Amino acid sequence: MATPDATAPPRRNILSMFFPKTTPVGLAGEGSGASAKVQALEMEISWLNMQIAQFQKEQAMFESAEPFFLGSEHVANFVPPIPGSVGRASVGSPTMAGYLLSSDAWQILLSRWLRPNSVMLDIGCGTGKMARCFAHHPHLKKYVGFDVIPESIEFCKQMLSPRIGPKFEFHHFDLLSCYNPEGKIKPSEVVFPVSTGSVDLAFGISLFTHLFEHDARHYLREVRRALSPAGMFLPSIHINPAPGTRYSGDEVRIDIDPDYFVEMCDDAGMECLVRLGNALGQYTMLFRPKQGEAVSTVVNVGGVKSEAQLAEAAKPKPPGVPVPPNGGALSEETLRFNKQWADKEQVTDAVHPKDYIFWFVATHPEMSLEDATKYYFEDGARSASKLDGHFTRHFGADKQVKLLEFASGYGCVSRHLKKNPRIDLTSCDIHPEAIEFLTNKIGVKALQSAHTPEDFTTPEKYDAIFALSFFSHMPKTTFGRWIKALYGALNPGGCLLFTTHGVKSCQGLQITVDDADEEGFWFQARSEQHDLDVAEYGLTLSLPSYVIPTVYKNVGAPIVDYRQAEWWYHQDLWVVKKEA
Repeated sequence: MATPDATAPPRRNILSMFFPKTTPVGLAGEGSGASAKVQALEMEISWLNMQIAQFQKEQAMFESAEPFFLGSEHVANFVPPIPGSVGRASVGSPTMAGYLLSSDAWQILLSRWLRPNSVMLDIGCGTGKMARCFAHHPHLKKYVGFDVIPESIEFCKQMLSPRIGPKFEFHHFDLLSCYNPEGKIKPSEVVFPVSTGSVDLAFGISLFTHLFEHDARHYLREVRRALSPAGMFLPSIHINPAPGTRYSGDEVRIDIDPDYFVEMCDDAGMECLVRLGNALGQYTMLFRPKQGEAVSTVVNVGGVKSEAQLAEAAKPKPPGVPVPPNGGALSEETLRFNKQWADKEQVTDAVHPKDYIFWFVATHPEMSLEDATKYYFEDGARSASKLDGHFTRHFGADKQVKLLEFASGYGCVSRHLKKNPRIDLTSCDIHPEAIEFLTNKIGVKALQSAHTPEDFTTPEKYDAIFALSFFSHMPKTTFGRWIKALYGALNPGGCLLFTTHGVKSCQGLQITVDDADEEGFWFQARSEQHDLDVAEYGLTLSLPSYVIPTVYKNVGAPIVDYRQAEWWYHQDLWVVKKEA
């Protein structure tokens, strides 16, 4: 072995790369007295041995067939585990590094098109690789995944669902394929487990890399059926078909000419927005529904849903919410939950038997009673806080604001506004019972509204008037007249703040913007307010092309702020200011 040359320049070793300022120190035991460079080499070897031992330990841990938990105790109750080696291999990422790398890349790509309050559809969800990434995404309203492998869905239901909550759904379809040779359902007969027009973002990662063309075309038609008018679809494909073909391969690997895939999507009613290019060895594109085309209906259910189930789902739903059960009497359980969440927000727990907002959430089919009462009180608090933020934006942080909350109902938001020391609150509603309740139970000043704008008068002027989800119900005959009436009740320099159903509300209203008239207005005579004439108070979509000229025509004042989907991720906020 050659003797180290003391005059040679120091070698840039691994240790010096990690610790560039480290200088060798004398060893107390074996090796003491050796040259500084020999000591450094020995330290480097020792460091490398430690890294190898750690790598071997982690490799054994990561390559286990058992799920890997990233924490213990409380952490393990919140952070979903990563599937073991077999579960990872079933989604094409057998190694831990590959599983995490690919999920991270797809999550970043998909998040680019994830809008607030979105419903996602994961076609071929496997062991929930992407569901883990979106577990607590603030824009996610609902996540639906399905897969052919029963063990994958069982993992999702046992390991993911308890940790990420009920808005994540996982379904197993017993589809016939090489991965499930005993399957009872043909892929060309499957019905996706979502309602028509309900999905905002659908994706199929490495899905069309395994589907025969006939089945792929059916899946694309199902994607189109599922997408909302503004929905997006992001698939990935292999793009090297056999020479002389445009679609080739078997269920292990399918290759499709990208131009041909675009044609297939066009046949299904979708158009390509952008070709995103290669990602992790597969080619990706982004599609949306072709504008103005009708959505295809499900005709072949193939056992996934019965004809009776589809017929039941197709029945018209009754407008609004049910009439409050038992005349609106609150059960002991309801009263207990109300007190629990009201105490948390430090407001009164009193709820009127005719509070339609309360019964709208309390009878919601996707909410437990506890979740519904929690939502009622927390959503009122959020609205009050959001409104205060807009007051700061338009009036400054210190101004005392004399506020009229118009169409306040039975105090869902009023009870929270009352707590704000900068607000001098008057609530206002059309129902005499609401006025009595607001005065005696909520403890605020209350003003009786009128059925026609010209009959509405106020005893004083206000710095701000807030009409939350009122103009989302007005017909065209009174829309502008109510703006004029409320604007007339403002002090000079005051602001009228109101919300409307806008573009983002189309999905919930089950319409498209094309359903609006040439002015950008749509109205349907149905409502949750059973005691009001639906011709007077229905459901309204009013696009900016209608709101802006209507405001100008009726009051001639500037719109100083417009925020799309500011309330509940779908209602637009408008702010009109009265000149000082």
